[in-house]
Amino acid sequence: MPRSNLIIDTVGGETRERSIALLKAGGILVTVVSTGSLPNRADVRTVFFYAEVTSDGLETISTLFDQGKLLPHVGHVLPLEEIRTAHQMLAGAPHKPGKIVLDMA
Repeated sequence: MPRSNLIIDTVGGETRERSIALLKAGGILVTVVSTGSLPNRADVRTVFFYAEVTSDGLETISTLFDQGKLLPHVGHVLPLEEIRTAHQMLAGAPHKPGKIVLDMA
């Protein structure tokens, strides 16, 4: 499996623990989930990143998205009925790179 220079952890738990093994020597794991008990590996760095979420910030992101200036990378779009499959993908089941989107229409 290819190694990465940078992994941004937005899930935590076991996913964060598995991610540390996927880093190249000298790489960095950035987690936005929690500060407690970051995985330790002598040849990589682990850091916690905090982002303050505000209504104004979310409104700005929504506006940029609506204007086509912010383009998400979508890997899969699944109907809501396949939410179990989406969770399995989040837990590590094979899937295309990018966001997993549930279509609720």
